[in-house]
Amino acid sequence: MSSTSRTFRIALSASAAAIGSLAAYWTLLAARQGDILFNARKHPVVHLSDDFSTYSHTVPGGMVRGYVYHPHGEDALRDLFIYFAGRGEDVRATARALHWLPEGFGFAAINYRGVADSEGHPSELASVQDAGQFANHLRRALPHVRLHVVGRSLGTGVAIQLVARQAFSSLQLITPYDSMLEVAKRRFPLVPLSLFLRHQFNSLAHCKEVAAKTQVLLAEQDVVVLPERSQKLIAAWPTPISVQTIAGSDHYNIMGLETTWLHLVDFALTAILPEPKAA
Repeated sequence: MSSTSRTFRIALSASAAAIGSLAAYWTLLAARQGDILFNARKHPVVHLSDDFSTYSHTVPGGMVRGYVYHPHGEDALRDLFIYFAGRGEDVRATARALHWLPEGFGFAAINYRGVADSEGHPSELASVQDAGQFANHLRRALPHVRLHVVGRSLGTGVAIQLVARQAFSSLQLITPYDSMLEVAKRRFPLVPLSLFLRHQFNSLAHCKEVAAKTQVLLAEQDVVVLPERSQKLIAAWPTPISVQTIAGSDHYNIMGLETTWLHLVDFALTAILPEPKAA
């Protein structure tokens, strides 16, 4: 065998191995994309005070679990933030920042399926369904309370779809994106995501149905959701929208800053309930 033929066969074998590895990688991403997107994993136990009550509903594979913060009792609540977390975020840990909420304000959140203490398998459809069920529970349990939806990062996609289907006093989006497909393309440049990404969270399309008064809070430095992804969504928003940048923040620390919570509270206090819309 000539050296040229041998070199060609080696190159062909290497190319086949590389293609096989790439195909295996794509197959893994396709099979586990829900777990990867939501960063589904268990977290250490977080003990919450008696200012919290618990919530749960049954899903295939177990229970979705959530928490409602009402430090002065449910009767003292006037405004409630319904919060949808970022990727892999345990809302029990986020709840440690709630000391910045003024009297009359509460906080409610669920962990996505498969994340922290919730069970089941996460997906875009499941997260929106669970959000709607949780919101309906809060409406029944707290009929006198104004409900404000807040989403962060991944959770902005859930929040937008929820508010597109139900009426709320306000919507606030923290580091939002136009489409999860566009965000993911940057992380997985060699993967044909448009062919098999099932959880695209196309906020650009869903925002057309949103009527609630809306505010966007951006991080001063964000290397996860790039500014152009947020700006594309803002430019497409169907109603007037308030946009604020949180000084000294990045994609990860923004929920731990007092300024963020002050902006959330101030905007909620100025919000006007939109016309009722069927769930």
